[in-house]
Amino acid sequence: MSKKGVCAVLGVACMATAYAGDWPQFGGPDRNNISTEVGLADSWPASGLKTLWETAVFDGYSGPAIKAGKVYLIDRDGDDSLLRCLDLASGKDLWKCSFPDPGEMKGKKFAGTRGVPTVTDDAIYLVTGYGTFACIDLKLHKVKWKLNLLEDYNSELNQFGIAQAPFIHGDMVLVAPNTDEAGVAAYDKASGKKLWTSPGLGKHAYVSPRIVTLCGQEMVVAAGSKEDPPKKRGRGKDAEPEEPAKEPMLGHIVGLSPKDGSILWDYTGWQCKIAIPQPVLVSDDRLFITGGYDAGSAMIQIVKEGNGFAVKELYKTEEVGSQTHLPILVGNHLFIESNSNSRHDGLACFSLDGKLEWRTKDIDGAPNFERGSFILADGKLIILDGKTGSLHLVKADVAGYKELASAPLVKENDMAWATLALSDGKLLVRDWNTLKCVDLK
Repeated sequence: MSKKGVCAVLGVACMATAYAGDWPQFGGPDRNNISTEVGLADSWPASGLKTLWETAVFDGYSGPAIKAGKVYLIDRDGDDSLLRCLDLASGKDLWKCSFPDPGEMKGKKFAGTRGVPTVTDDAIYLVTGYGTFACIDLKLHKVKWKLNLLEDYNSELNQFGIAQAPFIHGDMVLVAPNTDEAGVAAYDKASGKKLWTSPGLGKHAYVSPRIVTLCGQEMVVAAGSKEDPPKKRGRGKDAEPEEPAKEPMLGHIVGLSPKDGSILWDYTGWQCKIAIPQPVLVSDDRLFITGGYDAGSAMIQIVKEGNGFAVKELYKTEEVGSQTHLPILVGNHLFIESNSNSRHDGLACFSLDGKLEWRTKDIDGAPNFERGSFILADGKLIILDGKTGSLHLVKADVAGYKELASAPLVKENDMAWATLALSDGKLLVRDWNTLKCVDLK
């Protein structure tokens, strides 16, 4: 099948409960791309990593979730979307649930699966690339309820599709329709009944909402994208005068009330035309924001003021910017996959006070990683190079780039940007048409 590209990545938060070693949603147990597993190997055999199993998947970028020894993946069959359940140990398909989900992305080269399912003790929640938001009963393997975010919020499918990771909070499930009329929407997780919507937050984005505690209060953190500025259009001397172009729409980073979706604070000082990584919680009152498309990064502080909140911008920087993947917090530093359409910095280490410590761009022979996914486990960064298809093991050291091992893993030049998942020493990696499980112990 042909290779295809996409500018979307998937989006973010904490599960109510998780078994040890589970990776039950986007970004792992706490949606921060950090695993608590230990005992992983510090080096790999010269012959490469042991592949435990692999299976064919439909075109795309959907990443897996893992719970209780089972793998869950959004896949596709013609005009039907489906949830596949596989055995983590063997890769054997255990069951699948399919449902009609027609649609066509405006740019066919971007067509393919999106999103990571969110797995609880009794249900799986997912959003497809075509906007279907569904709850699958874990015991019956059937659709419990479903709706379509595009139809419900009077929106159209854009060329990059939809990429969302539902967030569970108590009896509520959150998603981001990212339309003019609704930025974030909350639903009853059992029935699918809509509970509230927030105001629109800007142009379509791929940041999934999450609930964090800032200044001692739980709040939904969400984001929208800015609209491109109006283009100047020439006209002949006999042409009718043009109407003034409308003002471009600003993107917002917001804190919302989990009770009703009302805005608690709003920040528009950082603008990205396609927002993808979620803001990173770095302390009990600070968020680090990053993006591609020349947006750079920013650090903001949320301040309690009387009965409300204010936002203080601590700094903005052009030193680092991640187009697709969430930076990983280690102590008082962030490891950032600082790549986008226009920048090729590779892996960067950046202090919370705004200092660039190092980046692989400046190190002879070090890889670029080309927007491949990465996670932290056992004091080591596990990083997939999205272009070469090689997997790298790197010590999470702020002093410098220290590669411990590398091995070829998936197809070269296959735009392998899907998120990784780790459970019981088993790492799941996918390229355009293959999901593979390798042993990291």
